[in-house]
Amino acid sequence: MAIIGRIRKHAGLAVALIGIAIIGFVIQDAFGRRGQSAPPVAVINGETVSYSSFAADVDQITEQYKRAQGDVKITEEDMNQIRGMAWQRLVSNMLINEACQTVGLQVSTAEMNDMYYGKFISPYLYQYFTNPQTGVYDRQQVMNIINNFDQLSDQDKVALGELEHIIKNERLKEKYNNLAAKSFYMPRALAAFQSGPMASTVTARWVMLPYSRIEDADVQIDKSDYRKFYEENKFMFKQNKSRSLDYVVFDVTPTPQDMRDLENHVTQLYDEFQHESSIPDFVNAVTSGQRFDSLYRSKDEIFPGWDTLFNAEAGTFFAPRRMGRSFQMAALLDVQMRPDSIRLHHIFLSYTEAGSQSGRNKEQSRLLADSLKNLLNQNSADFAQLAAAYSEDPAAQQNGGDLGWQRDGYFVSYLNRAILNTPVGTAAVVEAPAGFHVIYIDAKTQAVKKVLAAVVNIPIEPSSATTKAIYTRANQLLGQSKGKLSGLDSAARQMGMQIRQASVTELETNLPGAVNSREIIRWAYNKDSKEGNVANQVFEMENRYIIAGLRSINEDEYMPLERVMQIPQAEQMVKQDKKAKELAKMLMNGNTLEELASSLNIEIDTAFGMRMNSYPMIGNAYEPKVVGQLCGLEKGVLSQPIQGNSGVYRVVADEILSAPADIIQINTMVRNAQMQFQQSAVNIVSAALESVAKIEDNREFYF
Repeated sequence: MAIIGRIRKHAGLAVALIGIAIIGFVIQDAFGRRGQSAPPVAVINGETVSYSSFAADVDQITEQYKRAQGDVKITEEDMNQIRGMAWQRLVSNMLINEACQTVGLQVSTAEMNDMYYGKFISPYLYQYFTNPQTGVYDRQQVMNIINNFDQLSDQDKVALGELEHIIKNERLKEKYNNLAAKSFYMPRALAAFQSGPMASTVTARWVMLPYSRIEDADVQIDKSDYRKFYEENKFMFKQNKSRSLDYVVFDVTPTPQDMRDLENHVTQLYDEFQHESSIPDFVNAVTSGQRFDSLYRSKDEIFPGWDTLFNAEAGTFFAPRRMGRSFQMAALLDVQMRPDSIRLHHIFLSYTEAGSQSGRNKEQSRLLADSLKNLLNQNSADFAQLAAAYSEDPAAQQNGGDLGWQRDGYFVSYLNRAILNTPVGTAAVVEAPAGFHVIYIDAKTQAVKKVLAAVVNIPIEPSSATTKAIYTRANQLLGQSKGKLSGLDSAARQMGMQIRQASVTELETNLPGAVNSREIIRWAYNKDSKEGNVANQVFEMENRYIIAGLRSINEDEYMPLERVMQIPQAEQMVKQDKKAKELAKMLMNGNTLEELASSLNIEIDTAFGMRMNSYPMIGNAYEPKVVGQLCGLEKGVLSQPIQGNSGVYRVVADEILSAPADIIQINTMVRNAQMQFQQSAVNIVSAALESVAKIEDNREFYF
């Protein structure tokens, strides 16, 4: 049942349970300090989602991320993205399941059987039950597991139950999305209109008075003008719930004296480096967070900026140089011709002294390994049968000991060294701490030049004295602000510091210019934080200190008028709107374009080939409103004044060339419209369900 163990491993359930238990203590402690109980992560249409349930989803996606990205360090930014993905999946699944119940959609037993061993196998099952040697889905193996389900361990039953739950949910989502996609209909009459009147071309003449014709200083506006513009264009001021922050950033960077001291330190280290008896130990000792890398690297794999290593001899040292935000020095330890990849087979034999259940002691396992090596050197064709019979590697039952192509350096050093030293077409025995490896080398890629190098990286960082001085300065600003934004603004100007502004939603993690500033955003959303207040602490981020204040709390669907009046762009739009009314009056002093041009001393321009379904340009200006009205005019009729982006226009259509109805084009438009909708149906359905759902999002209590 190795395959079920693989499913359990990939499900990440054990990791999730441990993580939930640990985090539970943290959450309990945090809410204990607040004097309140922890709320559920979410309540979606009345259904509660517990923290443990959400955390399990997060851990599952984290495991998937690790498998996809390899053994990489997951940053806080990665975790924020993972939590966001888990949230979207959670909401989508719950809303889709509820919608399916409403319309009566189900996944029948016959459908499930078909996805397990019928014609339409679930993609999730393909991941686990495809024969690695043939690439064919193993229906018989699936049937055997299902038929013997009662004999499985409780842990295996849970793992398979989780897999079935995922398969069923995905099938339900697919059916519901297909239902929505197939419900789309593109009327042929609409397609005919788009291929006919909308595609008709218009040649027109026009006059325009630009907004610059009236000076800004000559336009007086008051609150009533703002209110009128606000009510007529309220859609422009729709907002998400947010907090507006003012903040001052103190970057902690090295001073010139810090740089001089660091250069002296690096020079001293380089002298020690050249006389060090153990280069790996030196690298491990002086480079924080970095271990000596014992991999031999080709020219394509060499450390960034160190191509010169390939033009030197072993034993060469390279003096320190500045590279980005660090000083680096290097030593070339060895040069070899090595293959990039090796294809091999493998049998592992352990013994009772190392905890094996084989019944063999160490000497018996050694003798068996030597016997297998001799057999394989005579006839390697029997390797898969021998691996299945003797190997204690669990994967051998599935892959017959075939490890495929592996990169040089993939295995531990002693095993990698033995693999490289074993000729192609030959078997060998390698002793390990807990057993013996019997390896057989199928093939090796052509040997290329590789180098073993030690690179010492010394980061460029400010001294503790510099850090302390900047922290003291940040504290001075905090004290001078006296906890008020007005005080922060005045004190920052006196210090010559810039005040930055940002609007943030509840679950954002970064402020502009301040990565990983989640702590500040949490403060802004704390119920005790009030408008106009400055946080009573200096926030410490990576290489910076920040003083932050809460300018405004934005909870309404639309930005309030008073706040709109404080926006410089809003003032410009209100003035432009008022100018448009004056310019429109000027353009009413004539019944033809010629009269208007003469009386206003402006030119008549001509626009050729205008179409409603083309990019709406008049001259060099983007004017969709003007083009739309122009294409709807009757021939020879002078339009009323039209307020555009660049000014106010009056236009007349001189020639209208109607596009004939094209049956082939109509059919193509209908087909393309349906295809486009079907491709976007998943996102449209998800957004529609979410827009009408009642979702209480409490993630900010936990993250």
